[in-house]
Amino acid sequence: MRPTPRTALLLALATSLLLPATQARTPQPPAACLDFDAHANAAWRQAHPLPADGSVLSRLGQFEAQANEQRRRLLAEVVANPRDEPERLLAAFWAAGTSPDRLDGGSAAALVQALAPLQSLRRPRDLPRTLAQFHALGLAPLFEFTRLDGGRGALAVVPAPLGLGDPAFYLRPEPELRALLDRYRAHLQALLQASGLGEAEAANAAATVVQIETELAQALATPDSAAPQTQRPRELDRRFPGLGVSVVLDALDADTRELAVLNTDYFTRLAQLASSASPERLHALLRARALLRLAPALATPLRSAHAEFEGLVLRGLTSPPDTETLLAETMRRQLPGLLDEVANARLVDTALRRRAETVVREVQAVAAGHDPRFAEVVIDLAGSATPATDWSGLRFAADDPAGNLLRLARWHQDRVLQGQTSLLSPFPALRPSLQFDPASRRLAISAAALAPPLLGATPGAADYGALGALVGHELSKAVDAGERGNGLINLFNGFEAVPGLRVDGRRTLAMNRADLAGLSFAWTAFNKAQTAADTAAKRDFFLAWAGLWAQHGNPAALRVQAQQSVAAPPRWRVNGPLSQLPGFAETFGCRSGQPMHAARPITVWH
Repeated sequence: MRPTPRTALLLALATSLLLPATQARTPQPPAACLDFDAHANAAWRQAHPLPADGSVLSRLGQFEAQANEQRRRLLAEVVANPRDEPERLLAAFWAAGTSPDRLDGGSAAALVQALAPLQSLRRPRDLPRTLAQFHALGLAPLFEFTRLDGGRGALAVVPAPLGLGDPAFYLRPEPELRALLDRYRAHLQALLQASGLGEAEAANAAATVVQIETELAQALATPDSAAPQTQRPRELDRRFPGLGVSVVLDALDADTRELAVLNTDYFTRLAQLASSASPERLHALLRARALLRLAPALATPLRSAHAEFEGLVLRGLTSPPDTETLLAETMRRQLPGLLDEVANARLVDTALRRRAETVVREVQAVAAGHDPRFAEVVIDLAGSATPATDWSGLRFAADDPAGNLLRLARWHQDRVLQGQTSLLSPFPALRPSLQFDPASRRLAISAAALAPPLLGATPGAADYGALGALVGHELSKAVDAGERGNGLINLFNGFEAVPGLRVDGRRTLAMNRADLAGLSFAWTAFNKAQTAADTAAKRDFFLAWAGLWAQHGNPAALRVQAQQSVAAPPRWRVNGPLSQLPGFAETFGCRSGQPMHAARPITVWH
């Protein structure tokens, strides 16, 4: 029976009245289930707007800046009140190297001392005695000594580093590397001129140094094919005439019967140089090598030239680093261990260490339940697995910055010759970092990492969601996952990094797999440790992970980041792995099919 027009009108009216009510009763998905990164990090982004001239602003970038400020405060406290011998050494080194008056005031005398060996170099045959004098000062301009087998094996003589480090910088034809070589030549000229040479003489000397280093780079480009064999020093003198390796060792009172040679092509070319080069060419090379080493501790013209080349050219900074930043970098390269030892003692008290260790060990235990090889990883928590260094014999003066560098170099040289070695953490204590080292199978966690946002302000779920998940991330690298988690390739290929550019799921697979494995290990550890945790605590776990990756930036910078990084964009380091964890969907009430609840979750170790 067909409805009358009046009945049809009433039905249509009733339907129109009921429709909004029906829609109102359909619940909207929770915001956390649609885009957890946007939900978790909205407040941070609002509180930290991107500066007008900024490219990218991130929570981890802020953390790094906080660590730099922490370093400044710590060093100021140590200089004001050193508590033991390592702190007294650190205080003197830092006070000398950060005082412009001391840097400028002692520069002339330091320069005279450092270049004095050149006075004995009148003929090529004088080179061995000149090199011995340089080594006695603490400068190793052409070759240096090391120990094989990680510092525990035979003594070896090895090439001294080139001014630009990598031989490819001298040899590759790319225009940007040719430009780098030109800027390096200009840098050498600035140093040589600031050391007392005239403009024309400095320019010629700089060109000579670049030419010689390019020849040495060609020799270094071909590594030895055979294992190094030990020989007597006198035999090496006959093999590489003109260098006087035995003369240098005698000057250092080194009781060495045999030593090996690494990169024989380099030493063959060096011997040819020693026998054929004019004294002027040798002078230029040795003078430049001494200046490159000591410039950070000399007068303003030399120090500024070093800062500009190091910061603007090598690091790509927009302005030269300040004196403190440069000295901290010098300490990282030449005095590793001392600042770490002091920082570990001052920053990590017993309660904090115990709290972090509990999380780390529980996460490791969960991982070991899947594969016992995870249990073999050594945990170095704020230096806990790094033997203390014996600093005896090392002395610094608070008014002698260049002399401190020379004393430090001599101390290192003596330790190598005596066969004394130290196991150093792969990362500085004051740089927030976690890293698994495959060679030593050690997971190092720095002292600076034991602070928000990696470790919660108070003990709780956030410890597991941030520090614990990152520990799991690094631990996962200790065992080859094989084909596990390969479904992440297609998952991440479907994510948009920036408008018009998708994430490269294959390039970012290793990091994505480590994120998912780490979160899974940490989530299991958290639930085992806190069996009575309520929903709020569980949400804190996931919010802590998301908070690590808070970031925003201008589209151009984010596009470059997405195209170059081996990790997925931060938004997807949050949403990607969490969408595969059933515990996340359960905690936030996400239904299957919503973006943050995968119907068929991808797993790595489950």
